[in-house]
Amino acid sequence: MSLAVRHQMTGLLFCGTVINYIDRVNISIAAPVMLKDIGWSKAELGWVFSAFLVGNALLQIPGGVLADRWSARRVLAVAFCGFSLFTLLTPLGARALALLLAIRFLVGAFESLTFPAVISINSRWIPRAEFGRSHTLSISGVTVGQVVAYPLTAWIVLTSTWQTVFYVNAFLGFLWCGIWLWLARDTPANHPRISAAERNLIESNLPPRPSRQVPLRVVFTTAPLLALALAYMCFAYVAWLMAFWFPTYLTEARGLAMADLAVAGVAVLGAAFIGLVGGGALADGFLRRGASPQFARARLAGISVLISLPFLLVTPVVESAHVSIALLMAFALLFNGGLAGFATVPVEFHRQHAGAILGALNTCAAFAAIFGPLTAGYVLDQSGGNWVLPFAVSTLVAAVSAAILLVVPVRPIELA
Repeated sequence: MSLAVRHQMTGLLFCGTVINYIDRVNISIAAPVMLKDIGWSKAELGWVFSAFLVGNALLQIPGGVLADRWSARRVLAVAFCGFSLFTLLTPLGARALALLLAIRFLVGAFESLTFPAVISINSRWIPRAEFGRSHTLSISGVTVGQVVAYPLTAWIVLTSTWQTVFYVNAFLGFLWCGIWLWLARDTPANHPRISAAERNLIESNLPPRPSRQVPLRVVFTTAPLLALALAYMCFAYVAWLMAFWFPTYLTEARGLAMADLAVAGVAVLGAAFIGLVGGGALADGFLRRGASPQFARARLAGISVLISLPFLLVTPVVESAHVSIALLMAFALLFNGGLAGFATVPVEFHRQHAGAILGALNTCAAFAAIFGPLTAGYVLDQSGGNWVLPFAVSTLVAAVSAAILLVVPVRPIELA
C-alpha cells in the first residue's frame, strides 16, 4: 500500500527541516574547536551567534506573505539555495570577524523563509484533526536536525577539519532543494499523483475559513496574537540560548569530551523530539474529543512549559554531569511540548494567513532570541564562567511565556 501523498509531503518537509537545523547549529557544535583555532573570545562568539538571529528575523513576515499568496514551494526552494550558498562560504569568515558576521547574517536571512513557508504548505495539505501531529513532525527537524548534527559534526571535526562541516551541510541543502522541486506541489489540486479520495478528504477537513477576508493589518494588531508574540519572544530567548551554548556548557562546565558531547546531544535532543511531536499528537487527540482550540493549542502548551521549569533551574547546581544531562532531557521533553503549541496555533486564527502569522511570531521571537546567546556570552565572560545566572534568568523568562499561554484566547480572526 503506497503512502498517502500528504504524508509524502510531510516526509519531505521533515527531511528539509532536519537539514535546516543541522545548518543552524553546526557552528555551535564546532565552536570549541573554532575558538581554539581562530582565537576569538566568548563575547565575540556570542556576536556571531546573534548575527545569525538578526538575519533570521529579517524575512519572516515577507516570506510568510509570499508563501501564502504566491508559492510556498518556491519560497522554500529559494530559502534552501540561499542558506546553502552562504553556509558554503562560512569558512571564509575565519579571516575577519566582520566577514563572518555578514555571512552568518545572510545564512539566517535565507533560513528565515523556511518555517512560514512550511506552515503555509501544511495549512493546504493537512486535515485539521491531523494537523498537530503532521505539522510538528514536519518541523521536528528543530530537534532531529540537532540530534543528527551532534554526532555528524563531531565526527567531521575529529576526522577532518571544522571547515569541512560547512561544505557537507551546503551539499545537503542543495540536494534537498532539487528533490523538493521535483516532487512537491503547493496544493493537493496541483499534485499529479494524488487520488480523488485523498484530495476530497483533505479539502473537506481543513481548518475553518473566516467568513470574510481579513487584511494583514487587522491580523497583526489582534490582541491575542500580540500576546502570543510576547510569549514566543520569551520562549525563543530560552530556546536559542540553550541551542547555542549547550555544547560549550557541557564541555566547559561538565568536562565532556567531543565524543561524549555527541552522545549527550543525541539524548537531550531526542527527548525534545518526543516532546514536540508528542505535544502535537496530544493536542490533536484533545481536539478530536471535543476540547477547544484554546485548550489544545495554547493551554496545554503552557502547562508543559510550566512543568519544565524546575528541571532547568537546578541543572547547573547539581554535582553530577550525568544528573545534569538527565535534568536537561526532562526539560527538553516538556519545554518542546510548548513549541508544539506555538507551531500549530496560527491555523486556528486564520488559515489563509497562516504563513504570515507564523512569520510575524517568528520575527518577534528572532529579535528576542538575539539577546539570549549574546547576554549569556557577556555574563559568562564577566563572571569567570559561572553558569548559574544564565540558567536562572532563562527560567524566569520561560515562566512568562507559560503564563501567557495559559490565558491567551484562541479563536478565528474576523472583521468587526
